[in-house]
Amino acid sequence: MNQSDTQPIRNGILILAGLLLIGGLLINAYVKKERQRDLDDWAIRLGLVAETRVEAIEGWLETQRTALGELADNASVQLYLWQLSQRTQNDDSTEPAQLTYLRNLITASAERYGLTPNDSLTTIPANLPQRRDSGLALFDDKRQPVVATGGMPETGSVFRKTIDEALQTGEVSYSALVTDSHDRVLFGIAVPVPVVVGAEADKRHGGVVFAVYNAAHSLYPLLTRGIPVKPGNESLLLLKQDSQVVYLSPIANGGIPTRKTLPLDRSRLAAAAAAQQPGQFGEFINYQGEPVLATSRMLRSLPWILTQQVTAASALLESNRHRRSLITTFSLLLFVIAAILVAAWRHGSSVRALHDADELRSKTNALQNQTELLHAVTDNTEARILLLDEQQQVLFANTLIAQSTGTEPRELTGNSLNGVLGPANAAPLLKIIEQLCDDRKTRHCTLDLTLNKNLRTFQCSLIPVDRVGKRDNAVLLVLHDITELQQAQQKHAELLRRLVATLMHVVDLHDPYSADHTARMVEVASSVGHELRLDEQQQQSLDLAASLANLGKIFVPREVLTKIEPLTEAEQVLLHRHVQFGTELLEDLDFDGPVLDTIRQKQEHMDGSGYPNHLDGENIILTARILAVANAFVALVSPRAYRHAVTIEQALDQLLREAGSRYDRQVVAALFHVAENRSDWSEWSNEPG
Repeated sequence: MNQSDTQPIRNGILILAGLLLIGGLLINAYVKKERQRDLDDWAIRLGLVAETRVEAIEGWLETQRTALGELADNASVQLYLWQLSQRTQNDDSTEPAQLTYLRNLITASAERYGLTPNDSLTTIPANLPQRRDSGLALFDDKRQPVVATGGMPETGSVFRKTIDEALQTGEVSYSALVTDSHDRVLFGIAVPVPVVVGAEADKRHGGVVFAVYNAAHSLYPLLTRGIPVKPGNESLLLLKQDSQVVYLSPIANGGIPTRKTLPLDRSRLAAAAAAQQPGQFGEFINYQGEPVLATSRMLRSLPWILTQQVTAASALLESNRHRRSLITTFSLLLFVIAAILVAAWRHGSSVRALHDADELRSKTNALQNQTELLHAVTDNTEARILLLDEQQQVLFANTLIAQSTGTEPRELTGNSLNGVLGPANAAPLLKIIEQLCDDRKTRHCTLDLTLNKNLRTFQCSLIPVDRVGKRDNAVLLVLHDITELQQAQQKHAELLRRLVATLMHVVDLHDPYSADHTARMVEVASSVGHELRLDEQQQQSLDLAASLANLGKIFVPREVLTKIEPLTEAEQVLLHRHVQFGTELLEDLDFDGPVLDTIRQKQEHMDGSGYPNHLDGENIILTARILAVANAFVALVSPRAYRHAVTIEQALDQLLREAGSRYDRQVVAALFHVAENRSDWSEWSNEPG
């Protein structure tokens, strides 16, 4: 069985595998969706439980605030507390009635609020103070205790800070959870007592009612009330403290509340996530490393967070069982569908194989026809054609290039450009190909190449081809033999040069005082043009315009050109018209470049005082500005019928004086630089006209 026979089988297997993969992905997506629905249900359930328990804590806090607030707002408490604060230290022989009243009131209120000492506490047979786990006390505005219930817990730094905050802010203040010497977790609430009406104006509060609660008897039971959501359900109070999260309530593995802390940077920890972003729901791990579902809520009255957790194993037990059932059912259905598809594919593959065989024969014939057509076009063209890949290896060569190298086209395929054309011929082409690979732009050039021991001139076109089959960045090289065309052009150019030279000679013969003026003007203009770095076409146009610039003088009478006396106005007009005569004589010729414009503007001045059109400044083309300076320079250093020649230095000085008004400063400066290196020009002033 060959590769073409096994290809449909491989394709069928790949398609079947793809269908199984897609089916598996769809099953997985559906199962995930079902699981997410279960998670959403748990988010709602845990959120409701968390909010219920938050409200229970907030309700308990509100109850305590109200009860303690009623005691603090008692007018008798405010009055007696103020009177006691006015007593001097010497008045302590007998207990004042106010103090007795306040003690009785505090004791009765403590019994009513559930803050009485626990009488079941074992009494130590020693003369030691007995500290209880709850109590109620009244402090004056100097933070000194006035009265308190028996066994009132010690007011350490945390409780004193709470009392200070209540006095300073005038608001109810809550303490942090603290542990006493018996590892009991205590919680304090301080309510400021307003100062009695008519007392000192600078005081707003005369003292503080301070209650201490055992969290195990008051707060923690609020976290377990109600029907448990699931086994493993747990409500925890947390506090974000610097870079730690503190567990304020009892945890399942034991330990003293407020003593267990874990770092906040554990993003998977449920407590850390609750402290960082209260209110979110998700799958986390608890303090024991077990997977849990958890949500959290902030308390409004305290900087605590309540997190409601349930172990993922118990919460998702039914969900996982349902998920396994779905996976099993859909997988069986998927494999049944796959079996049906395999049977259908086996039936259709034989029919498709027959159809493919017929189609292959048809495509083979079409490809053969296209190949023959390609060779018919490329083998009968006069151009030599090479198609190169990225490494300059031949992909295709036509018959003509093969004949030029003495080989067959198929023998050139796979060879390098050096191997086909030879290193000397390939070197300039490889440089151009390197540039073409950088910017992918077509290049044209003219090269002399030696093919089959014959030196010929070729017009080379290098064209980028983005893709040929499976190959990228190919290059099409087309060589047109232009040897005969170039020879004809050279012959034509030589004929034109001789014709121009003949016209120059005719002009010089017409004006004997201007002999060699045209040739010298061509030499000066060409030198200045090279100094100003004109491009090739501008330079050729300048040279040709300089050669033909004075052609119109043959229409000016010779006696006017050789006249020694000043010209009359009519003679000056006639002399000025030599530019028009010359351009009219040449206007039917098709020049490459601004030859006629250069001749037409050579007598224009920068300030607009020239002729015939009074152009000025940049309106005069650069070649005309160069020709104007060259014409004036040659005229000054050459003798004329009406004057002697001047030296080169004098001519340059005069041109410099007229720079900016008559002549272009840049062109005059270029002439200065050229004249410094042309000592032979000084001989022009010594030659007779």
